[in-house]
Amino acid sequence: MNRFRPQAVPTVGWHYDRIALALHWISAVLLVFMTGLGWYMMEIEHSPGAKPYFVLHKSLGLIVLALVLVRLGWRRSHPVPQLPSRMPAWQLRAAQLVQVGLYLCMLILPLAGIAGAIHSKSGLVFFGYSLPRLAAANHDMAETYYDIHGALVWLLVALVCVHIAGALKHRFIDKDGVFERMVPGRD
Repeated sequence: MNRFRPQAVPTVGWHYDRIALALHWISAVLLVFMTGLGWYMMEIEHSPGAKPYFVLHKSLGLIVLALVLVRLGWRRSHPVPQLPSRMPAWQLRAAQLVQVGLYLCMLILPLAGIAGAIHSKSGLVFFGYSLPRLAAANHDMAETYYDIHGALVWLLVALVCVHIAGALKHRFIDKDGVFERMVPGRD
């Protein structure tokens, strides 16, 4: 018997549907890329060749925001598989808090970046196209929003680490099938 095989996994309504899986993994890849790109941008911020990286980051930030809104709508209209009933109450609550924290970060993080861009001298740009200016350039406001944006990145990284640790605990310690429900190709 495979020691990592889930034990007594319910079969009905246990897995996320294909759309939820796709949204989860596309979000994960985009957020990892955006985080790395953002940190790289801070290293080259005043370099002559930095502008295309900032344009890409702002553009992808708008896509991330749209993707998060789609995820929230999908989650609201499609039932989320239940966690195992044998999980301790504190673990259920911790999982809920991490999920809420992740969604709040994924929503507020791009909004703070967009607000910073709106107040920046360069404005909000989507793949080279300047979007209508919604506010006058204000360096102090832009910096405030960018500071919030930067702090939320660290909170998101911490929450993702807790999320991954929880998933790995379910896979290798609990062996309860929770990990498998978010793995593509396991119908």
